[in-house]
Amino acid sequence: MTKVPIVYHPCYNIVFWNLEKIHPFDTQKFKRIYRILLTSGLFDADSFYEPSPPTPLDIANLHSTQYLESLNSNVQLQKILEVPFLAVLPQALMKKKVLEPMLLQTGGSVLAAELALEYGWGINLGGGFHHAHHDGGGGFCVYADITLMVEKILSKYPDQVSRVMIVDLDAHQGNGYERDLAHNNKIHIVDAFNVHIYPQDNDAFSSITTPIPLTSPELKQDDKYLPLIQSNLFQSFHKFHPQFIIYNAGTDCLEGDPLGAMNLSAEAILKRDEIVFRMAFDHGVPIVMLLSGGYQKKNAEIISASILNLISKFGLLEGRRKSVITSH
Repeated sequence: MTKVPIVYHPCYNIVFWNLEKIHPFDTQKFKRIYRILLTSGLFDADSFYEPSPPTPLDIANLHSTQYLESLNSNVQLQKILEVPFLAVLPQALMKKKVLEPMLLQTGGSVLAAELALEYGWGINLGGGFHHAHHDGGGGFCVYADITLMVEKILSKYPDQVSRVMIVDLDAHQGNGYERDLAHNNKIHIVDAFNVHIYPQDNDAFSSITTPIPLTSPELKQDDKYLPLIQSNLFQSFHKFHPQFIIYNAGTDCLEGDPLGAMNLSAEAILKRDEIVFRMAFDHGVPIVMLLSGGYQKKNAEIISASILNLISKFGLLEGRRKSVITSH
């Protein structure tokens, strides 16, 4: 089978002899998604791209020295990852079991973005660390992969991309990259989030070009949420005319999620992702999708179903999409 612009590495998954089950985040959902996609019969083990981690220079430019040095402290990592037992583990083990997988996912986000420029679309089966920024991390986000993606795309491909839109539909506000990219006229941020949960970052809020604060229970349900997203996306596209889209497709807005506190059905997640991809393809704009948050075991199955739905709806394995974007 030929390569497809889906990025995955077995080392994305974080495993601590089952101690990872203490945290609500399914740290092995990446592997679960990968296996479900393989069982579809559309792919084999060689179909996906494997990333490398960012270079040390990339990370040094992305984050402050003070922050990077703080990652040598398990106490600091325990705060970012919200897992108390991490504070007592050896630092070398923390690096191998936590930091290296997150670095690989960060490299995967950049690779998926570059593949999207080639194919018209790309998906990283991980990443979306939207709370991490130049000077810090939080909410299970250590490295600012979205900021790095933006910087790489704008600097390496200036003839193709001068305007990037970030569409963040994770249940939490994407305050990390919002801090890093504040008031950058090359960036348009669309962020729909539950205002009643972490991080409630008012300083970062001012950087959102198109904020969609979900303030009432009605806005967190299928029938109100989907039209709200579609109308705001339509207006943003016609106002900004993006040349590249980063889609942070968190699934913590599913009903039953212990942290997202929203009530979207699985069907709404598929429809939501379809709305974003359709908007991109209708305008001939490359799009890269990141998985971001989602804290239930059923998320892997729903994410896989959405990816397969996108492939079916838009003929993503037929070469048609690549030709559309190349001619844009």
